[in-house]
Amino acid sequence: MEAIYNPQAIEATVQNFWTENDTFKAVEDDNKEKFYCLAMFPYPSGRLHMGHVRNYSLGDVISRYQRMQGKNVMQPMGWDAFGLPAENAAIKNKSAPGKWTYQNIDYMRNQLKSLGFGYDWGRELATCKQDYYRRNNGFSLNFMKKA
Repeated sequence: MEAIYNPQAIEATVQNFWTENDTFKAVEDDNKEKFYCLAMFPYPSGRLHMGHVRNYSLGDVISRYQRMQGKNVMQPMGWDAFGLPAENAAIKNKSAPGKWTYQNIDYMRNQLKSLGFGYDWGRELATCKQDYYRRNNGFSLNFMKKA
């Protein structure tokens, strides 16, 4: 054990272990109580700031506590990327909305991963992807027909 704490080396080693072992993957297990934790999906219109860090830290603490209690925890992450915040940011930065949004998603995902949060990245979604909003629009149309 080293006498000096080297966060870059230790964090990278631990996070690589988590990734390689799917440590935070939620799997079907009828022997465990389920626990779902979703803090919120950020708008990918810029970069993460300390308000994001505070919000996601709280959700991560709750998820880790529930996991230590033996629960089957699902903590997904996604991007609220459909609509005006992302489009307005793209226009302001003279970029195509799709290009701007996906670049920010990549950047923000790397920021979140570097913080070591326990997300199940296999369940990541973006609301701007057609497979998401097609189903969401379908639900809305069905609800309107029933009303």
